[in-house]
Amino acid sequence: MNKHKSEVDTQGEFTAKEIAQQPIVWKKTFETIESQKIEIENFLERFLGKDVDVVLTGAGSSAFIGNAVYGVRLKHQQKQSRVVPTTELITHPEYFLLPTMPTVLVSFARSGNSPESLAAVQVVDQFCMESYHIVITCDENGKLYTNTDPERTLKILLPPETNDISLAMTSSFSSMMLAFILLTKVDQLDKERTKINELSNWGNVILDRYEGLISDIASIDFERAVFLGSGPLRGTAEESHLKLQELTDGKVICAFNSFLGFRHGPRAIVNDKTLLVYLFSDDPLARKYEYDLVHQINQNGKGIAQVAISHKPVDIDGLTFDLIVCFGEVNEGNTEIEYLCVVEIMLAQLLGYHKSLNLNLNPDQPSVSGTISRVVEGVIIYNQKN
Repeated sequence: MNKHKSEVDTQGEFTAKEIAQQPIVWKKTFETIESQKIEIENFLERFLGKDVDVVLTGAGSSAFIGNAVYGVRLKHQQKQSRVVPTTELITHPEYFLLPTMPTVLVSFARSGNSPESLAAVQVVDQFCMESYHIVITCDENGKLYTNTDPERTLKILLPPETNDISLAMTSSFSSMMLAFILLTKVDQLDKERTKINELSNWGNVILDRYEGLISDIASIDFERAVFLGSGPLRGTAEESHLKLQELTDGKVICAFNSFLGFRHGPRAIVNDKTLLVYLFSDDPLARKYEYDLVHQINQNGKGIAQVAISHKPVDIDGLTFDLIVCFGEVNEGNTEIEYLCVVEIMLAQLLGYHKSLNLNLNPDQPSVSGTISRVVEGVIIYNQKN
């Protein structure tokens, strides 16, 4: 990341580094999973022949990981995972947990020190007759990593670089997401190695080829931004909207939705100061629905600018994109959508970083009022209901 180097020297130094290191860190994440291959396989063997309930959890960005990967199944899992944020699980466990069903709680946590992280583990242990845990974290000193029962817990500690110093989660988000994807493919890691190398190449393409363009997007005078994605890309859109909003200290109000869902009321957010970001699916059927919405938007209320993010050529008759980000030429194969979701988040991270600088904020600590912090504060955990 070479843009605005003078500012980066004093503002956003850590954020810039943590975004730019991701292509390397993804390879290290693969090595971490590979080094624990036998341990992971032995842990997952516990569920062979069992109908287990797999719950993906976290708070904030950590919860959004689940919304992008819940369709990827654990080995020996008999049904699809569910996503329940810790912020909901600890207040209403009876709505989300099945007491007689063996339950695997997958916790995503950068530090593992958020009050809700450990509380969610305790709630599941208390509420379910048979419970297990998979902890994916970036901090070896975090309470979630050090305090969970080793007999019933698979602990995945990611490389130290993933433990972001900055307020916004960047390396931690994409690496925890990737770690879970690889964990589900632990029996075929030799085949996945090539895909991780390709993923790393995509990341470098974004940094080398598109950062200047993203900086130009950030200079546009937009006050709102909407990110749209279908299926797993809706999870990426969700994280994208938070990344831009928190890095701009709420000066840019952001929203996210699916393409189809956007019609049902949320489209009211679009005005002449709105940036529209389309995360197009590679799936031909999904793309038909996505194109239909874009055609409709262009008939009325196009916003200030539109950005198309795609891994294949975008062809929409009558549509003029103000800015297009497309790196389809590096995706010659039919790579799984979950890997594409990992790399696409870099675009929103870069947009948030450059918009933060554009607004004279410090991307490392953009919250001028201190409203948001790296580890959430002020949460009191109460005893569970009898």
